[in-house]
Amino acid sequence: MPKFCIYCGNPVKPNDKFCIACGKPLLTSSSHSPAIVHQVKPQKPVKEEEYEVIEPIKEEEIKKEEEMDEEIEEVKEEEEPKKEKDKKKKKEETATTKSLPDDVKHQIDLYVQSTEIEFNKKVLNQKLNDILKATKDPRYETDFDFKQNTNVRLEAIKALISELKENETQLKSEMDDVFIVKKLNSTVDTKETQLSNLTREFRLKKMNKKTFETLKEKYKAEKDEADTDRAEIMLGIKLWIQELKTEKAELISQRKLTKGRLSSKELDPEDYKKLDNEFALKIDKITKKIETLENLAK
Repeated sequence: MPKFCIYCGNPVKPNDKFCIACGKPLLTSSSHSPAIVHQVKPQKPVKEEEYEVIEPIKEEEIKKEEEMDEEIEEVKEEEEPKKEKDKKKKKEETATTKSLPDDVKHQIDLYVQSTEIEFNKKVLNQKLNDILKATKDPRYETDFDFKQNTNVRLEAIKALISELKENETQLKSEMDDVFIVKKLNSTVDTKETQLSNLTREFRLKKMNKKTFETLKEKYKAEKDEADTDRAEIMLGIKLWIQELKTEKAELISQRKLTKGRLSSKELDPEDYKKLDNEFALKIDKITKKIETLENLAK
């Protein structure tokens, strides 16, 4: 009976130690006995139709897959900045919940009011000059009604200016000599100088290590506290400025819209001039507030 290799199924001779087809060793009972090879029936040849036919990937499909990969990468690249933007937005929303301390708010309000008073004084002084010019008009001496109307306006302007001066005096009595941000800036600078001097003295061996570490911890804690307070106040002022700039932009937009209403004949020139002056006045006031807050934040 013919013998077959147990690995590949090809016929082998009884005395063969290795398969001549696959080269693998054949099993034997001992090194001195003839080779005993398991009788294995030859495997039936596999028909071609029994194989799983794998068709080659078409070039169009490869290109399509590459395009899909590129789209996925683009989405990932777009998502990363979006995630960072969302984190930043969330951080800003969290920051807006932090309100300024009441005493700081009060001081800022006083500074803003002071700025508004300065602005109103400037406007009233300009009106006062215009009325004083009317007193030199020939009609002032000859027209009783014109003279009386001019005098009434003159007295009203003088009264308003006097009232503003009284308010200004009251405000200055309540205002701190130095705004808190400048105080905190001074505190931070002082603590940094103290830390620098302390380190120098320690290196020169003019104080012991325990004293150095105690004072260093004290100065650093005071500096960090001032830094934190300053950062929170600066953030509050920054958010306030942003709100004012948004309000200013809306007023500018409304002012342009009013000009368009004039062009379309919806408004007559007199009404337009009145509205335009009101917008100009509001925009100027907001601009002064922004300038005040920016100066306080320095």
